[in-house]
Amino acid sequence: MKDANIPTSDRKKDEPRSLQELGAELQRLRESKNLTLDDISAATCIRKNFLEDIEAGNFVRFKALVYARGFVRTCTTLLGAPELWNEYRQQLTIDTFGPPQGASEFTARSESAGRRHSMMPPSSARAGAANMGLPARGFRHSSARRNGVLLLVLLTVGALGGLWFNWDRLRGEVSKLQREQAYDEMKSREAEQARHDEMQKAEEAAVQREMQARRQTENAGAESDAEKALASAERPAVMPEETGEAAVKPALTIRASGDCWLRVREGDKDLLVTTVREGFEQTFPLDRTLSVRFGAGQNVQVSTNGTDFSSPGAGVQRLEYRPDGSSLKVRK
Repeated sequence: MKDANIPTSDRKKDEPRSLQELGAELQRLRESKNLTLDDISAATCIRKNFLEDIEAGNFVRFKALVYARGFVRTCTTLLGAPELWNEYRQQLTIDTFGPPQGASEFTARSESAGRRHSMMPPSSARAGAANMGLPARGFRHSSARRNGVLLLVLLTVGALGGLWFNWDRLRGEVSKLQREQAYDEMKSREAEQARHDEMQKAEEAAVQREMQARRQTENAGAESDAEKALASAERPAVMPEETGEAAVKPALTIRASGDCWLRVREGDKDLLVTTVREGFEQTFPLDRTLSVRFGAGQNVQVSTNGTDFSSPGAGVQRLEYRPDGSSLKVRK
């Protein structure tokens, strides 16, 4: 009588939900995912009438607790509701499923037979025991064919039962194999992409080395021409003015004292794009304006006359060097 006076809201807070309430929650969760009972039945291989009983909270037609708990766990796992399965597990206990209706009758009948047997005299009991023996004549052994058929039926039933109880595990193993196969394919694609990227980087590096070697050859030719011009300037020349102009022709020289990313452009053409190291030095003729971008300007020294070297600045710097030897810092 005390429990009857407790409000419904308080009862829900203190006590676990009933099977009917859990079934309604399971139905609401299924409908929120736009799934029908036919969809659940097709995905879990559970008959539709059992699914209807689960959502109604009626487990009368379930023959054993293992079937009820197995079906409910499969449904909650499919719908992604492990907490709902925990509530069901508290409600679906052995107390929910009583002994079969014929069990009490069989027990009573056995007890009654025992009492009747105990009331028989010893002579009658011995006579009955003697009558229970095999007849001396006319006894037929069971047919080997019938025994073989029975054994085959038992094996078939056992195999089907094992398949039924292990269905979730087998399906999980199949899903695991599929995931492993997909993972292996993904790793294979990643490895192939990595090899392709490495080959592309190697090709780009080869092109950069070829371009750098060509520029160094050109610069070496230009420097030899400049040395010849200087040598001719030291000797008496017919046109000293032209020789002097050739000797002081501006050129951009870059020296590296550490690691620095470097990009030298002439108009829209890249003359050099690389990361230079300590000891690097290269000269570019200033026939046209050169745009130079330094990734770490504090690690390089720059000169336009070959003698006065200075740092373009710390960090990322972008400068333009003009044919007259002047420079201009460019802001983005």
